[in-house]
Amino acid sequence: MKKFVYTILSLLSVALFASCEKGEILNLVTQDIDLNENSAEYQDYMKERIETYLATYRFEEARKGIAKITDAATQKALWAKYKKFYQEALTHGCGYILESGDTLFLKVKNDDEVAPSQLKTLSEFYDYVGLKYTNKEVTLWGLANYPALETLAFPSCFVSKVKDLDKLTQLKVFSLVANKEKYEWWFTSKPFKPIDMAGYDLSKNNRLETLLFDGVNLSNLKTPAHTMKSLELKHGVYTNANLNDIHAKRIDIENSDAADEQLVVNNKALQYLALSTNTEENKGFKRLDVAHSSLHKLYVVETSSMTRSLKKIVLNDKIDTLTVGGYTSRADAPQTSVELEGLSRLNKLKFFSYNPDFTAVATKDLPANIEELYIGGSGNVPYKDDDSFDYSRLTKLKVYSNGKFISANMKLPTQVDSIYLFPSSAFGDIKYLDFSHTKLTSGHIYIGQIDRNGKPIPMFKHITFPATLKRISLYNLKAEVVDLSRCTQLESLFIDDTAEDEFAVRKIILPKNLKKSAFKRPKRQFFREYQIYFQNISNKTVIENKPSWLVSDGNGNYGVEGDKIYD
Repeated sequence: MKKFVYTILSLLSVALFASCEKGEILNLVTQDIDLNENSAEYQDYMKERIETYLATYRFEEARKGIAKITDAATQKALWAKYKKFYQEALTHGCGYILESGDTLFLKVKNDDEVAPSQLKTLSEFYDYVGLKYTNKEVTLWGLANYPALETLAFPSCFVSKVKDLDKLTQLKVFSLVANKEKYEWWFTSKPFKPIDMAGYDLSKNNRLETLLFDGVNLSNLKTPAHTMKSLELKHGVYTNANLNDIHAKRIDIENSDAADEQLVVNNKALQYLALSTNTEENKGFKRLDVAHSSLHKLYVVETSSMTRSLKKIVLNDKIDTLTVGGYTSRADAPQTSVELEGLSRLNKLKFFSYNPDFTAVATKDLPANIEELYIGGSGNVPYKDDDSFDYSRLTKLKVYSNGKFISANMKLPTQVDSIYLFPSSAFGDIKYLDFSHTKLTSGHIYIGQIDRNGKPIPMFKHITFPATLKRISLYNLKAEVVDLSRCTQLESLFIDDTAEDEFAVRKIILPKNLKKSAFKRPKRQFFREYQIYFQNISNKTVIENKPSWLVSDGNGNYGVEGDKIYD
């Protein structure tokens, strides 16, 4: 008799919801099966397959299989198992309610065999694979079987409605992801759109703390009245009302469509708001007004290729941490600057980070109490040679980081503690970088290629550091003299000079009587034992006051004798 090869899967692929592809295939068996349905071989094969269907609550497939069993006793035993598993599914499982009213049961993945009434986390089901290409809307049923759930996660879900969420009185974390690529693989005749959350009523979940969404539309979401810890949304849709009606201390929205152009936030529960938008893929907003909110931390970033959507941000006087940035990627994009209304009045602002391509902040508008100032990001630098960068009035500034520019008009306050410079543009005729008036203790400086009006600037004459300096890393400085002579408190010193010979440092002046012991690391596992190392130093560079214990390998690398010199 002709034989065919059948592949038998004793367990179905494991998946995470109505439209999941995560899975594991177990007990893969390849065998020759006699196609004669009355043969003993075929009957054994069907019996095994039916038992697999029953174990995973695929009752509709089990019924079809039982009808093919010819032995009355075997058929009776299988019907008994059918009834047993069906009763179990009613209290241990969930299911899809189809448009027809029929239910397709789902078995919850519960490897530890915790009783449904005690299960704390539900995140996996044995998937009903037959639903794959139906393109039908379904409702999930059965969560009431798991009243102790604290975490409910649907990592790949396209179900439009979920019943019994109100029965989850202990629920703290709810997570749902609807992935566009997976959706288009599952539902071949329907274009993807973010899942409408109207079918997810969370208003009765009074212990809910965290909402994590990806690929959903929050417009019709019902949430509890109490204040939650956080809401996160990616690749979805949100409204102005969501920002006010969802009572969360923290809201973080990334790469999602703003349904409203004007966002006016007055949510008194909200303390942290982050909005990150790429207008090439998402609909941006034009105006953000948080003046009447209780926000303490605000993060707004918008990137685009040509035209920026955002025009204005209205700030409140409670903000202590502010990050604004983003850029237009095309060189021919019109230069526009987002207005920051109320910046100068932020007397509680401690941390400020901005990209000049996003908003050309004038130094005079910086609040006086800033402790950390970060300037960086891609795009243009819309400043001019005569612009002032006198930060001396920022008497509480401790950290200054600038990855965009340096200026002949730059003056740091005396008490600045840490500096990070890696500029690409220069304004004014800069010959000297003098930090000797400051109380700087640490820094990282990379000069490299710096242009002024499209042309490389000449070498600096002198870079001078203060006596308070303890830790410094210097790269490609393009300075004739690097003066560290005052720095008698040094604990860590790295210099890497990769410039061409014509731009190589001419002289490095070290403090007199440097002690090797000052650079010794704590007793931990490190690449080197001592925190002093020079590399790529030109053989024409003079190292003044070089201690005898700082030795060269002959290839421009210097380190402590006996330590690893070559990097």
